[in-house]
Amino acid sequence: MSLIVATSEPNSVFKTGSCRTISREIKSWGRVQAEFVRRTGLEKEEIAITPTRHLVVLNVQGDCEQGQYFLDGKPVPFARRKPGSVLFIPAGSNWQGWETGAPRAAYLSILVDPSFVTDLLGRTMPELQPSLSPEMGCEDPVLMNAARGIGAEIRDQGPLSTILVESYVATIVAQLFRRQRYVPSVSKGGLTPTSLNRVIEKIDENLDVGLSLSQLAEVVSLSIPHFCRAFKQSLGCPPYAFIIRRRIERAKEYLRHSSMSATDIALACGFSNSSHFSNAFRREVGVTPGAYRGAWPSRESR
Repeated sequence: MSLIVATSEPNSVFKTGSCRTISREIKSWGRVQAEFVRRTGLEKEEIAITPTRHLVVLNVQGDCEQGQYFLDGKPVPFARRKPGSVLFIPAGSNWQGWETGAPRAAYLSILVDPSFVTDLLGRTMPELQPSLSPEMGCEDPVLMNAARGIGAEIRDQGPLSTILVESYVATIVAQLFRRQRYVPSVSKGGLTPTSLNRVIEKIDENLDVGLSLSQLAEVVSLSIPHFCRAFKQSLGCPPYAFIIRRRIERAKEYLRHSSMSATDIALACGFSNSSHFSNAFRREVGVTPGAYRGAWPSRESR
């Protein structure tokens, strides 16, 4: 059976492929719409959509294991998505490609009118421009729980449902901005995109051993004071703070996808010991590494 998963966008199709739709539920709350779909017999699926509204997709069941994606005609890295993973496509972005995964799957798609984001930021942070970048698959407990909250409201008929859904959408928007706070922006006095990419690549390649400011400044042929000013101008934080957060992000990957001990993860991510790692992780994430790992399914149950 051919699957056509519509997103209520004019003249657009989300995915096409051979499968059987077990169930499909849709509900709208003003400027927000959610659709929950269960499918079986999945094979390769083709993707083609340019949504006029922001699209959030929560993977509820079944791994998305392989694929190839293009955004606005440019190839982007494929991110394997497990249950709980969230994908985000901004309004107006063209997403194409293909993917394969588990034969049985379920997902929740959420469409948000851009005016909701504009109004939300206008009330809270008028200086922030309502521009978001794509997330091609991330495991973020805040995004996951907010999306699940919206899914739970699909069957609710109570008068408070709209208020709850809008609060969940506000959480998703805020978390997406928080995740993207270090995305380079064009600003006078900062590093050029090419130079910034070279510095970030150098940092990522040496997270386990660490780098001095002189080594980083040398990558872009700047003095240490000039480099530190330009780096902060580009990313909004000093180099050391950025390195710590990159180490934390790598540690999250190990915690989710490996059985490594806290000590081994600490050393692999450039922390001097497990205590240093645990303290830095708790400051940045808000929970201990053990609590973070416990919030995800064990490797044996995946």
